[in-house]
Amino acid sequence: MDANCTKWSYATPTTGRMPESGKEVAMDTAALQLLGVTPELGAKVTVSYSITDKDQTAFTVTDAFTLVGYWDYDELMPVHYINISRDYADDIEAQAVKTGLQPFRTDLNVMLASGTNIQGQMEQVDTDLGYTWDSYTDPNSVRIGVNWGYTSSQLESQLDPELMVAIAAFLLLVIFTGYLIIYNIFQISVAGDIRFYGLLKTIGTTPRQLKRIIRQQALLLCLIGIPAGLLLGYGIGAVLVPVVLRSTQLDAGITTISTSPVIFLGSMLFALLTVLLSCSKPGKMAAKVSPVEATKYTDAIQTKKKQRSTRGAKLHQMAFANLGRNKKKTVLVVVSLALSVTLFNALCAFVGGFSMEKYVSTMTCADFIVSTPDYFRYNSSADEFITQEQIEDISANTKASLSGTGYAVRKPAYLWMTEDALRQDYARYESAEQLDSHMSRLEHRGNMVMGDTRIEALDNSLFDKLQVFDGDISPMLESDNHSIAIAVSLDDYGNLPNPEYYPKVGDTITATYADDVKYIDSRTGELTEDTPEEYFQEKLYGARDVEYTVCALVEVPYSMSYRYGGIGYNAVLSVDTAQRDSGGAAIPMLYLFDTVDEVDEAEAEQYLSKLTAGEFSPLMYESKATARSEFAQFRQMFLLIGGILCAIIGLVGLLNFFNAMMTGILSRRREFAVLQAVGMTNRQLKTMLIYEGVFYAMSSVAAAFMLSLVMGPLAGKMLGSMFWFFEYRFTILPVLLTIPVFLLLGWLIPCMMYDNAEKCSVVEQLRDAQ
Repeated sequence: MDANCTKWSYATPTTGRMPESGKEVAMDTAALQLLGVTPELGAKVTVSYSITDKDQTAFTVTDAFTLVGYWDYDELMPVHYINISRDYADDIEAQAVKTGLQPFRTDLNVMLASGTNIQGQMEQVDTDLGYTWDSYTDPNSVRIGVNWGYTSSQLESQLDPELMVAIAAFLLLVIFTGYLIIYNIFQISVAGDIRFYGLLKTIGTTPRQLKRIIRQQALLLCLIGIPAGLLLGYGIGAVLVPVVLRSTQLDAGITTISTSPVIFLGSMLFALLTVLLSCSKPGKMAAKVSPVEATKYTDAIQTKKKQRSTRGAKLHQMAFANLGRNKKKTVLVVVSLALSVTLFNALCAFVGGFSMEKYVSTMTCADFIVSTPDYFRYNSSADEFITQEQIEDISANTKASLSGTGYAVRKPAYLWMTEDALRQDYARYESAEQLDSHMSRLEHRGNMVMGDTRIEALDNSLFDKLQVFDGDISPMLESDNHSIAIAVSLDDYGNLPNPEYYPKVGDTITATYADDVKYIDSRTGELTEDTPEEYFQEKLYGARDVEYTVCALVEVPYSMSYRYGGIGYNAVLSVDTAQRDSGGAAIPMLYLFDTVDEVDEAEAEQYLSKLTAGEFSPLMYESKATARSEFAQFRQMFLLIGGILCAIIGLVGLLNFFNAMMTGILSRRREFAVLQAVGMTNRQLKTMLIYEGVFYAMSSVAAAFMLSLVMGPLAGKMLGSMFWFFEYRFTILPVLLTIPVFLLLGWLIPCMMYDNAEKCSVVEQLRDAQ
């Protein structure tokens, strides 16, 4: 790696330098510790590695290097980098080409000025330079891969309509709720000072000047509130981000909270825009009011004259009628409260829809799966995984209701398949011309061609873990059988997307096992450095054919499979059949077992945890307990974020409720004084206000119920497409749980507001209202 690639890969030596020539090496301290080397400049580091390509392993190299640089390992890095000199890399490449391998691939890391549409930018660069990017083997192709760290760029390329609707709905909800609270604050301010604005108009203040006064008030408030909000938001983010990251796989290392000016500037502009929009309507109201109307303002909208009633006024009727005096304000309050309840209901449905059973069954097919790091880290060239002695020790120290071993056939093996099927595999990587050339170099038997394969052997006890799509696996359980199951990939709904690719149940399929395989020149039988690629041909040594009957098409759980794919079929054999036909080349790859009850599971978890403790442990394991813990942390993350969001939206709703009641009381003081003057008692007046609060609360619950009824299934469908372990279940319980809370608030807030207002006598209220 050059200096830039080293920097971007977080592999720059903090002690020493980069390799420059010969057998010099730079690596991280954790890798040195794994190799048993003390991080000291000049130390000797012995490394053994294999030279491979996608088709074969050519040779293994063991060399002693001189350590010229090292750095501390970052836990977030998925690999350990070992940086060598260019001279050494060129020498090894020359040796690899002589044995028939392709020249080493050269990767170019590019850091663009903008993180927007990275894929599109690089495709344009390829096009401008005369390259293509959609072929793996075209000499004129420069393949493109976008770093997954740039999630915003990945999101842009994967936005579907449903996700866009969800994001747009969330942003609109934030804007609307912010608008509601700021609008009501200025509405209260204008309603309280309406007489003042009327007096200003009598002395010549124009409507434009009144609007400017209110706008300047808003800007002054922004001058104080926005910086305070930015500091508060940054503080909350600094606390919450580490908590959220601890619920994910990103909790290692040091968490840095961004202080980018762009974030603060964007937040400031968003808040300023919301404030200006929110104060525009109250400004227009203040500008339109006349001095005479200002002295009689009661926050009521003029409606047509209603008929008089001879049955007398009831407090609940008066309260209900008061809600209709300003229908717009009533709707705003009800909607703001309903949104908070709807969001709370959606959060409960969302979190409650996470299916732990579905998540755990997909992540692992057994209570425990044990193997080596090579297995869990997808090392396809590993010669050994878990040993039989290790399996016996684990079995002796755990109580299993079901257990078994999965085996990897570690010998060159091929399954004969139709040329059309093999073309489907290679078509993803090669052009039509290259594909024809490739097919011509493969060994044919009529319409059948020899394709690569991955054969996994299973103990009989593990066949119950397979999902049978077609056929019957029972013939594989018979002794001395010649049955094989072909592994298929089903979609999320259990359907087989491309059935024509696979053989049919009952077909006879030929497997070819070989002791070794090498590349030769098809013209001379000897491979030289100058042999063109079109003459490369595989030559099998010690090859023998075995015929099998396809008894079933099955889906092998990912957690007990090879965990990587490739060209050709994946197949399953019984372990006895695999050992017989491969000449004993089936080696243990994994050991899995289920326990009887939670007690046995806990004991096994404790035992395996101790067994695999330490950085140098030869074993690793996965368990359902680990998957359940990950699931619980994942759900807790959404509960935390969603709970805070609900609290914010709920606070906005309560403030709007409070503002609405305050506006009603402040603007109707003269009316209340008149009602008290003609005989209405304080208790009756307070009761009427309580009725208004209760009507607000119950209307909000009813609106939330209707919104949940309509939006719930739509949101459930959208979330189900975004989270594969989500199962929507309609619920209205959260809405019902808010009824007592809203009733309490509907009683408490009017009482508090009225108790504060009734401190003045009727005469004082009438005098203040004039």
